[in-house]
This record gives sequence, C-alpha cells and structure tokens, in this order.
Amino acid sequence: MQVIIRQAMQMNLYTAIFALLASSASLFPLAALAQVEPVAQSQFDGIWMVGIACPSNTEDSGAKGYRFDFPAKVEDGVFSGSHGEEGTAGSLKIEGQIPTDGNAEFRARGRTGNPDYAAKRPSAGTPYSYKIKAHFERTSGTGSRIGVRVCDFTFTKQ
Repeated sequence: MQVIIRQAMQMNLYTAIFALLASSASLFPLAALAQVEPVAQSQFDGIWMVGIACPSNTEDSGAKGYRFDFPAKVEDGVFSGSHGEEGTAGSLKIEGQIPTDGNAEFRARGRTGNPDYAAKRPSAGTPYSYKIKAHFERTSGTGSRIGVRVCDFTFTKQ
C-alpha cells in the first residue's frame, strides 16, 4: 500500500512538472530559445593592406608628398585601420562600412606629423579629419581623399 501511495505522489509530482513546463512553453517558446542570430559576414571580411600616396605640390600649400602602408581589418563589413599610435603626432585612423556593392565612404581622422607634409603646415599634433570615397572588389580596392589634399588609396586583401 505504501508503494502505491509513493508511486501516486511521484506521478503527481511528474504531472505537476510536466504541466509547469507545458505552460511555460507558451510564455517562452523553445524555438525562440534555439534561434541564434547568425553573424553577418561580408565578402570583404578579412585583413587588408592599405596604401596611401599623397604627391608633392598638388595644392597651394606646397606640402611634401608621402607614402605609407598599414594593415586594416574588415569584420562584418566594417572597415577599421590605423597608422601610428592613436592620438599621437603622425597618427591616422580610418573607419567605415563597406556595403555589399563595394562603394564605401570612410572617415579618416588623426593628428598631423611633420608640418612640411601637411596642407597649410599646421604644427605637429594638430587634429584633422577628412572623408575617403572608395570602391572595393573581392580582393582589392581603390579610393580617393575628398577635400583639399590629393591622396590616392589602394586596398589589397591579404
């Protein structure tokens, strides 16, 4: 008799747990818990090498020309690359989104280095910013600085 009572109590406990789970399923569907947003990936994701070439004497300031290269990263279609230590003289950071069609507009910001290489010759460490219009293919891209100084950009996927 005790065994029968114990089994009945366990059955009621199991029934109660099942009823609780069943009712909570309507509040918190298991399907919703199982759905995980996929990480948006872009055909442009990866490591890129950025080349900047600014020729001499292309504007009234007579700034000297320069060229340098630095790595950048594209993750989920977001481009980010830096030259030098951010916030220091001679630094540059470029950021922006690359849409699926490859036509991008980036924001470049940094601090000037040697005044001989900057338009209007500001003192070293002066903050500046400009925009870059770029176009990307699967493994390469090109761009141009928008504004006073003429500079060309190349992008090569590594």
